Amino acid sequence: MGLYNFRQRFAPFILSGRKRHTIRARRKNPDVVGNIAHCYTGLRTKHTTLLGRWPVVRVEDIEIEGDEISGAHRVFVAGVEFDESEREKLARLDGFRDFADFAGFWKGRLPFTGQIVHWKFTKGKQRRA
Repeated sequence: MGLYNFRQRFAPFILSGRKRHTIRARRKNPDVVGNIAHCYTGLRTKHTTLLGRWPVVRVEDIEIEGDEISGAHRVFVAGVEFDESEREKLARLDGFRDFADFAGFWKGRLPFTGQIVHWKFTKGKQRRA
């Protein structure tokens, strides 16, 4: 079972179906295709809100590398390096304005190795916790 907490800024993207994945560090018991992604904001607070529960449809490895001096970044998904347009698309689909905004989010946390967990979004799956 994938239990995922999101910052409030990402909730509108998840609820609209624009954001259908999450980038996370590897877990001891990682999600696999067929599991259910339980997506929340405010977990472990009195403001917990369930955004939705959706089936996991794909899990991919991701690596993000960055040079904070030059500002150069490299992204690899499933071992394939993304070009500039693919990085921009990934950033927008992840709820960021652009890749620069995405890179700013990761500043100080690179290099990163983890997974992208994708779910199948369907309307009407939003329920209160």
